[in-house]
Amino acid sequence: MAILSQPAFGPATALIYVTAGALLDVWTVVWYYAFARGETLSNRTWFWLAGLFLTGLTFMVLGILLGPIGRAARKSELPPSDATGAEAQIQQTAAATPQTGLPQAATGMAPVAAPAAPVAAVVPPPTLPPAAPRNANTPGMPVGRV
Repeated sequence: MAILSQPAFGPATALIYVTAGALLDVWTVVWYYAFARGETLSNRTWFWLAGLFLTGLTFMVLGILLGPIGRAARKSELPPSDATGAEAQIQQTAAATPQTGLPQAATGMAPVAAPAAPVAAVVPPPTLPPAAPRNANTPGMPVGRV
């Protein structure tokens, strides 16, 4: 398994939060200046206007804070520095060792014969004589009963 095979979540998530918050704030301000400035607004309109604007600000703050949080989380996921060198050496050794299950054309080497497995003698099961039909007139069985 490769070291740090999964990318960090922080940068992409932070970018999404900051972008969504900024767009929400921009369109809230545009709506206010285009339609509501100079008019008396109802409490319901102010509720939605302030709510959308503050939601956009919250998204931007969360996005700005997620960057450092993601970097700190990434550092905590790293293996200890003394194990990193050993893991890199293991991966280099594994990469240099050819795999044995590949076709000959892929490796360019002659196929290696697998050691023969011991073969056990197969003994057939004992055979039984065929059973008499159930409806036959055999001694000891009443006629007509099954």
